[in-house]
Amino acid sequence: MEKRGVITIDGPAGAGKSTVGRLLARNLGYLYIDSGSFYRAVAWQARRSGMDLKDLKALSAFLQGFQPRVTSDGQGFHLVINDREIKEELRQPWVSRAASEVAALPEVRRWVKERLRQLAQNGGVVTEGRDQGTVVFPDALCKFYLTADLATRARRRLQDYQKDGDPPPLEEVMKELAARDRQDETRNEAPLRVPEDAEVIDTTSLSIDEVVTECLARVRELLD
Repeated sequence: MEKRGVITIDGPAGAGKSTVGRLLARNLGYLYIDSGSFYRAVAWQARRSGMDLKDLKALSAFLQGFQPRVTSDGQGFHLVINDREIKEELRQPWVSRAASEVAALPEVRRWVKERLRQLAQNGGVVTEGRDQGTVVFPDALCKFYLTADLATRARRRLQDYQKDGDPPPLEEVMKELAARDRQDETRNEAPLRVPEDAEVIDTTSLSIDEVVTECLARVRELLD
């Protein structure tokens, strides 16, 4: 497979984007990009700085000087801020909520889009998020949209929370995801939607291996 393009994976939280994206990139020898980590990093660093996100002048100045270092390997996508990898900090529930809020800000979305396009300028990337195939890479070689029913997505997210101990009740996680879905789907700036030319995969009753296999078959079909 000589051709190396951009592969996008979009969808709501808990649909399996991160796991599938990481494994798909590993199989193809591509760079894996988790676009959501950039929004999480902005939210996390802005909170640490005590910034008022409604102050657009301060926000613009902050983004100009915010240059996290990016690495990607078989274990996933990594962001390094001030010479320290920020990983578990970005998975905290409050960061997820704050990330959805900052993702609605045009200034932040422009900043993230620029970072993503720089990383993908030579192709050979699998990038996942909520607007990768619609806004960031509308001309991507191959697009996927992963989805699953709310209960399944909540159980998957609950497993992530359990790794940190003291997880919230399943019902609370379902409400949180439903609220996140509404916010992402109705925001004015780059709302979550299915790219017109994307292959939609419902992962509710599929294993990760089954989803990856289906994605690989589609990508190889396009690359041959």
